[in-house]
Amino acid sequence: MPNIFIPDEIKAKKGTLRKCRVNKSKPQFQKLDSDSLKVPSHLNRWGKSFYKKIFEILVESDVLSISDLDSLEILASEYGKYLEAQNHLKSEGYVIQGINKNGSSYLMSSPWVNIANNAFKNYQSLMGKFGLSPSERSKISINPNKPENDPLQEFFNN
Repeated sequence: MPNIFIPDEIKAKKGTLRKCRVNKSKPQFQKLDSDSLKVPSHLNRWGKSFYKKIFEILVESDVLSISDLDSLEILASEYGKYLEAQNHLKSEGYVIQGINKNGSSYLMSSPWVNIANNAFKNYQSLMGKFGLSPSERSKISINPNKPENDPLQEFFNN
């Protein structure tokens, strides 16, 4: 299985960033602030709520850039699909009655089970890429009160 590329911002928060391995010619994307929040209209109500919440968390952590918005949109969409499927399963049940070509009925698994399972797999995969899963989050350290240009830190890093 190939190694998954981890962005430099996540490596810096984890404390595993090495200056010699930083790609200095990589494209620099505009960082976002809280004022640039535009929730996609196609998301269902759970997806919209999730999008707003995670957008704020990622902006506060200074991890989200303009190039990440599409991935965040897909993450919120998968979250919304999962909750929608769970609601259908709660109201309709996990087993439904189907009718075959001969007209006889049989019990089968609800299609919402597969929708929920696929949405959760996609959601879980994307959560890790944003550093939002519990295992990824445990590897990240954030210093919220750390000054931007700490002369002592710059001295030790050089």
